[in-house]
Formats: sequence, structure tokens, C-alpha cells
Amino acid sequence: MSPQISRELPLAVCAAVIRHQGKILLTQRLATKAHGGYWEFPGGKIEPQESPHQTLKRELQEELAIEISPGSILETVFHYYDWGSVLIIAYLCSWEGGEIKHLEVADHAWVTLETLPGYQLLPADQPILEKLRKLASG
Repeated sequence: MSPQISRELPLAVCAAVIRHQGKILLTQRLATKAHGGYWEFPGGKIEPQESPHQTLKRELQEELAIEISPGSILETVFHYYDWGSVLIIAYLCSWEGGEIKHLEVADHAWVTLETLPGYQLLPADQPILEKLRKLASG
């Protein structure tokens, strides 16, 4: 008998890697959400009939009340959690404006690559961090 194959698609999400004044924006998940307290690159689920760029602009407005401009894809990540799998498309983004408000996040931090290891980053976001390190080292 062959093993059961899951037909469930991964959860498709976009992440914004926003570099501003030499630092990168991280947000902390609300305690009431899955993986509460972990830090991540901001973003969220792609809604039906929505492009990844539209997703990023909407999510950053909903979560932080800021405007960003999505650029090129930095990294794509497939990660399996105990609840299912996630496919992340991480984009390099530019800060366009707005004052950060914690609308759907517990906290935020502007970090350098050197201080980023001090933050408990979501496992699925680790490959994005590794890609940033590779780019920085040249």
C-alpha cells in the first residue's frame, strides 16, 4: 500500500524585507496568534485575485499603517510546520512613509544583521535571513 499523499496546498504568503537607514524592519507576532511572541519579516497571506505586490501593500497598511514599495524577489521559502506548510515569497521593499502603529502586531524593531540573531525569528524566516547575510558578505 502506498503512503497517503496530501493534496493540501501550502499557505501562500508574502514577506516584506524593508531596509531603511541601514536597518531591517521586524515585527513581533501577537501572543494570541500561532507562534505568538516570535519575530518575523512583516507581511501576510495572499488573498484570491490579489498579486503579491498588492498583498504586501495591503498587509503593511493593515498591520502597521505604513506605505511601502515592493521591489524584486529576495527569496522564496517552503517550510513545513506541524499545522501545515507555508510558501513565502520575500520581496525587497522600500519605505515610502507613514508612522508605524501596532495595529496587528505586538511590537516592531529596526535591526542590523549583527543584532538580528538576538531576536527569536520564525523558523520559516531563517532562510530569508541567510540570504540577507550572503548578500551583505558579498
